[in-house]
Amino acid sequence: MGTKLKFYIILNANASGGKKLRLLNKIVYLLKLKHDVKLFKTTSEKAARKVFKILSVKKFDRLVIAGGDGSVCFAINQILKYPSLINKKVGYIPVGTANILQIETKVPKNAEFIAKVLIVGNTKKISLPKINDQFFFLMAGVGFDGKIVASINTKIKKYLGKIIFILKSFQQFLFLDSDKMEILIEGKIIEADWVLSMNSKYYAGPHKIAKQNNIFKNGLVTYIFKDLTRTKLLHYLFLILFRGNLSSAKSVITTHAKNIKINKLTSNLVVQTDGELFYSKKSAEIRQTNKFINLITV
Repeated sequence: MGTKLKFYIILNANASGGKKLRLLNKIVYLLKLKHDVKLFKTTSEKAARKVFKILSVKKFDRLVIAGGDGSVCFAINQILKYPSLINKKVGYIPVGTANILQIETKVPKNAEFIAKVLIVGNTKKISLPKINDQFFFLMAGVGFDGKIVASINTKIKKYLGKIIFILKSFQQFLFLDSDKMEILIEGKIIEADWVLSMNSKYYAGPHKIAKQNNIFKNGLVTYIFKDLTRTKLLHYLFLILFRGNLSSAKSVITTHAKNIKINKLTSNLVVQTDGELFYSKKSAEIRQTNKFINLITV
């Protein structure tokens, strides 16, 4: 008979509904057959912070995040605040919108499979870059995609899912404006409209953007878009959909620099990390770190 494990599952109730909740409920049922499981439902960041504080003084075997990529990003930043949580095995149940982490790990949305993965508990280290005081594990965008995320109502997002991202992306495309930023990188100063730093291979769902990337490797790649136009955006979309790589775009500067500083020129910076809004009013600094979490995966 196997060891009885203690699971603490934190659910972002704002990120899930319908089929996604049925997936979660089935996983919880399967885990409870032989293990102890406690589910915490949260509906606000304040409530979630309180849960992490409570768990920081508890003894348990698995910390599982049920939500989307933004929920995982939030959880990572909370975990790193508490020494008692840093080395915990962290599991993931994909009940969010894009679920790029699920695509990266190639774990199918199958209750039996996910339950088995969580029980076995094999882990890989996810490398964690940082923008200002915020860790991220997929990407950080300053400018164009930050504005898209900023324009999305979270309540509508829960019900429309990926559709709301498509609609808001088209809106930003139609009303594209130039908000210049000053980029300081490897001793050079560059003016640009959009900066996108990728730790992940995928962007906006199952679309490859950085072929060589892997969240389990310490290798941040940043794309700097100097003069953003609608025509160039269509070209970038083509490269993502049919080539899976932005590096071939001549109008994009691609860099593997470990430290990038961004200052506003014409308006406040609008930043997204892992699909969630993160503001930085005057400046931003993106940098590679030696931090990581132990993600339970295949």
